[in-house]
Amino acid sequence: MKICIIGMGVLGITYASILSDSDVDVIGVDQDEELIEMLNDGELPVYEPGLRPLMAASLDSKKLTFTSNFRQAIKESEIIFITCEVPNDVEEMPDLRFVKPIAQSIGNHLENYATIVVKSTVPPGSCRLIRTTIQKALDERQVDISFDIVSNPDFSRKGVMIKDCLVPEMVVIGAESDQAVENMKSLYDSLHVQEENYVITNFQSAELIKYGVNAFLSIKLSFINEIALLCENANANILDVSKGIGKDFRIGHEYLEAGPGFGGSDLPKDAKALVEIAKAYGEELKVLKGAIAANQKQKDKMVEKIRRTMGPLEGKAIGILGLSYKPETTDMREAPSICIIKGLIAAGAVIRIYCPEGIQEAKWRLYKEKDQITYCKDVYEAADGADAVAVITNWREFKGMDHQKLKERMRDDYFFDLRNLFGDQPPQGFKYSGLGVSVIETTSC
Repeated sequence: MKICIIGMGVLGITYASILSDSDVDVIGVDQDEELIEMLNDGELPVYEPGLRPLMAASLDSKKLTFTSNFRQAIKESEIIFITCEVPNDVEEMPDLRFVKPIAQSIGNHLENYATIVVKSTVPPGSCRLIRTTIQKALDERQVDISFDIVSNPDFSRKGVMIKDCLVPEMVVIGAESDQAVENMKSLYDSLHVQEENYVITNFQSAELIKYGVNAFLSIKLSFINEIALLCENANANILDVSKGIGKDFRIGHEYLEAGPGFGGSDLPKDAKALVEIAKAYGEELKVLKGAIAANQKQKDKMVEKIRRTMGPLEGKAIGILGLSYKPETTDMREAPSICIIKGLIAAGAVIRIYCPEGIQEAKWRLYKEKDQITYCKDVYEAADGADAVAVITNWREFKGMDHQKLKERMRDDYFFDLRNLFGDQPPQGFKYSGLGVSVIETTSC
């Protein structure tokens, strides 16, 4: 079987590498020729744990190739994946400006029957639009070639994409032909997907499932974050509260860890998009709109929390530990760190930053604030002369840092743990402030 994957973002690269590691030949396609050259040289434009060696192995086996030649890739493939980005427009509606030209190219170059698989997150009605676009291009060529469209949304998480793609907990197949369903099952059989893990439905339902999942996770995260704020005022402990809530089997423990707000390329974008999609269909998603507003409030509250604890921030130095919206990724899109850093600088603070993977992206996202920011090589340099340090992202290496060494480098001893990374064992010798717990004056190291 030969597969073409169009759109070489981290999603497309991951699926290309995984599928080519099975008994499938994969062609990764993108119009960015510099990107294609980089990929063929075994280099990645993004960081994703384990992806580089997996891709390199597939390249070495000749089962995976990358090209900017759409015509050659499309005409040779039995299954064609669309994995391009779908950003929101200025009104937060999903923008298909990358999807439509891909559909046009497929129609322009298709020579034999193929299953066209839409893996990008697209609003309901998109698969029908893609089918119409392809069919129109075929009609203009005056050729009679059959094809099937499948909605097969992706549910993998950055930082663990390989695991999620290799062992998917759910495979949604939205299709209008039995042949298309069987083609997809045949492909996923190579990943040993169990029958009970399939959800077979129509286009629109499949398209909405992805938005529904991300919207629900957004609501759950905003809920527990607001409960954490309540815990601080009510002298309760969010660690105990979330543990108790999660023990109810109807709720579960996943996504009940309080933090400084959620970010990334999926949850914020898709939550805002679903609000606008619903509006277009005459509905108002009040709960989801509340979650979006609560998420922004949570980021603002972190600045308020630091200012309330430390007093005036003018001239204070604050070490920021972690920039990316979650560990094991470089992605800073809508990361809480951006809002928090800008808020602290607006309050007069100077910032010292360390993140294992996010610094390069931060340098252009925080370009206007560059004069108030020092980028550091490790956590201890970030603590040099700092009045406080704040854990924004729970990278694993932060858990093992030497607290005595950290404190010795600092000017004052405020420690803000906005991910509750240290839970019930706060570092000693600091004025420790977790999220959703009271400020603790810990004993000396």
